[in-house]
Amino acid sequence: MGCEHLVYGPSGDWPDDLDERFSVDVVTVSGSTAIVEFVIHENAVEIWFQEQCRAVLDRQALRGWLADPHSPLVVDEVTFRPEPMADFHFHGGVLNGRIALSLPGVLVWTLAPHALADLRCRI
Repeated sequence: MGCEHLVYGPSGDWPDDLDERFSVDVVTVSGSTAIVEFVIHENAVEIWFQEQCRAVLDRQALRGWLADPHSPLVVDEVTFRPEPMADFHFHGGVLNGRIALSLPGVLVWTLAPHALADLRCRI
């Protein structure tokens, strides 16, 4: 899946308010399903969980890390890390591998390949 599948806002150059949010389903420590939401701004990405902003990341730094995730990225209460058993390799010009997300109240959650690809495209 490539970035060309994104739906852009009315201006055609940047997603409007309805398009700049990206959600991932996760499992909490209590076993229930919850949503982690990425709010994507021009220069920053906010990560929200349980109605609280858990981290604010520099968008360009996150984009760079997602393109080459060799060590953990820790910002505020959120940690991204490459899965230790994942084999990161390029296939068809796309970096394949697995990335885990952790934050208070959430079990360490591996992003599904399609969710990771969508996140990379949006960031």
